Amino acid sequence: MHAKELILLTGTMETRKMLVRQLQDVIGDFVRIHSYSYDEGIPQVFHNQLIILSTSAIEEETAPYIGTGCTVVVAKRTVNFEHIDKLLFLPEQTNALYVNDAPETVYESIETLLQLGINHINYIPFYPGKKNIPEVEFAITPGEVKLVPSFIKQTVNIGPRLIDITTIMSILQHIGLLANKGDIVSEKYIRKIIDLSKKLSKTSKESDRLNKHLKQVLDGVNDGILAVNSKGVITVFNENLQHMLGMFHAKALGRHLREVFHNSELVSFILNNSAEESSWFSVLHTDVIVHRFYLESEGAIVATFKNAHETIEMEKTFRRELVKKGYIAKYTFSDIRGHSPVIEKCKQIAGKIAKTNLTVLIEGESGTGKELYASAIHNESLRRDGPFLAVNFSALSDELVESELFGYEEGAFTGAKKGGKIGLFEQANGGTIFLDEIGDISLKLQARLLRVLQEKEIMRVGGNKIIPIDVRVIAATNRNLLSMIECGTFREDLYHRLKILYVHLPELRNRKSDIPHLVQHFLSQSGRSHIQLLPEVMARLMQYHWYGNVRELKNTIDYMLAVCDGMVITMNDIPNESFFQRKYQKEPLIAASLVMEKTAVPLPPVEELPVDHEEFLFILKVIHSFNQKGESIGRKKIAERTQEWHKDLSEQQIRSRLKSLEQRGYIVTTRGRAGIKLTRPGVDYLHVSSHANSAKEMEVFPHA
Repeated sequence: MHAKELILLTGTMETRKMLVRQLQDVIGDFVRIHSYSYDEGIPQVFHNQLIILSTSAIEEETAPYIGTGCTVVVAKRTVNFEHIDKLLFLPEQTNALYVNDAPETVYESIETLLQLGINHINYIPFYPGKKNIPEVEFAITPGEVKLVPSFIKQTVNIGPRLIDITTIMSILQHIGLLANKGDIVSEKYIRKIIDLSKKLSKTSKESDRLNKHLKQVLDGVNDGILAVNSKGVITVFNENLQHMLGMFHAKALGRHLREVFHNSELVSFILNNSAEESSWFSVLHTDVIVHRFYLESEGAIVATFKNAHETIEMEKTFRRELVKKGYIAKYTFSDIRGHSPVIEKCKQIAGKIAKTNLTVLIEGESGTGKELYASAIHNESLRRDGPFLAVNFSALSDELVESELFGYEEGAFTGAKKGGKIGLFEQANGGTIFLDEIGDISLKLQARLLRVLQEKEIMRVGGNKIIPIDVRVIAATNRNLLSMIECGTFREDLYHRLKILYVHLPELRNRKSDIPHLVQHFLSQSGRSHIQLLPEVMARLMQYHWYGNVRELKNTIDYMLAVCDGMVITMNDIPNESFFQRKYQKEPLIAASLVMEKTAVPLPPVEELPVDHEEFLFILKVIHSFNQKGESIGRKKIAERTQEWHKDLSEQQIRSRLKSLEQRGYIVTTRGRAGIKLTRPGVDYLHVSSHANSAKEMEVFPHA
């Protein structure tokens, strides 16, 4: 046998590497170590050597390689103390498989762990071929991760077992170094134990610090917080809950919930680990709102307690702040006045629509109450407790609409606020956004809005982060979107995205039976309900067609209240003809049908234009003629047609006239082959003008 030399034989490569590292660390300074594993192959038969076997389980396999004159020491193995702290953090009474490659090593390791005092775990032996294994969550293994069953959720690998101190001393004795080197080896082992103690102490201090910090956080929360484990024992009882209920947390912790709370309904509610839920209770003369949820990973139930009256006051304050900012829906369906069949049917449909989360398009002339209906739909919906934000596209420029709707990042443009700005879509999260006058939105913004409706996400101006949103969209318009689609000024795909649900608001002239009721409401609203209207005044009001709808009726009542003398409104108090709206609005929804309506009310006068009316009428007729034939038309063709007329106009003059017509919404100019097209207001203007000037009508197309 050669002095100061040994042969280490192991079963696997992993065990060989681990034990070589250990021996090198402890005795490597004065002993040469050669190592081989049965898995990797043992190259020769050894003679006259000190042979260290990693376990008795490999004696049979290694016997052919141990020749004459060899001294064989079967190592005693112990837990790898470098990873033992992993076991200390497993919860008390954790059921865990102990996984190794053979029954002997499994039972030996479990016995070692129990002798070391690591007895807070219920160890379940597991090795290849073992049957009737319970499906638990945890497994512990000394490096044999590949043997762990697939149903295990969490594996604690404590690394291969190490050679214990008695085997190390035996090795030193066999090579004659025990007397000289025994103290050094013992000192190294003790140092390892001290290092482990320091590590555990540091971990314990960190744990204490985190627990202290967590307690401060829990005690600093405005709500009472209670947690119980799977057995119903209270594990958390913060200071605020103590103050709220007048109960010391020291008397509650560690006790069963039923011993602390004598309200059986509350106890049953908290211990119900099904769905997340909130409910109202009275506990020790205190009204509380209790919200309960289940932590499946911990098997625990957490309940938060809020003082009910404080919560109600906070809710009122929050609502007041929303009102200040205009982020609240002010109206309900009870605010929609009228009992006519058409208005009752409209409210009924809108009420059903409110119950869904789908996008709604509200169409109606100006003054029919589109915002009122949008507000009522929100207040009747499941989002009633969320914000309600409204934006009017006709009042904002494209650039301003984009930054208002989507927000912007810092530095997105000149004048951008430091830190950026949150957009209306983000502010409306969990609630409703009302997009009024949607027909006035540009094609560029239509594309962005379409993406929001499709993807339920936005990106701020100048940003690169996608922000998911949960917002219901209600859009409204007084324009004919189908005509705009034909003219290329409104996207058809956006129209169908908006019109998932649809409400058409009836015009006041189609529900005149509601006028007396509305008049009385406006009198009462102004605090003048004692004022009387003569029957002939009401009869006259019933005769008007109210192109300004309910808004115009209210303005009329306000006017008559202002000018009347005494307690009665007479015929003399009715405003003169110029007060009433007689001309059609910009692109009305039913303009074409109104033109043909046979009534005693005269047709509205043709709008005054800054240049010769004949020129505009001529240009519109030329454009209309080409549109009907499906042919493209531009400035040059119109100028050429004027040569056949009594007034020859240049292309520059035509450009000026077209610009004026486009500003009034009578035409739309598109690039490419489409050319110039008449809008619905342009067609209506042409019809009304022809009606009003039939005596002067001229033959514009003599060769047509």
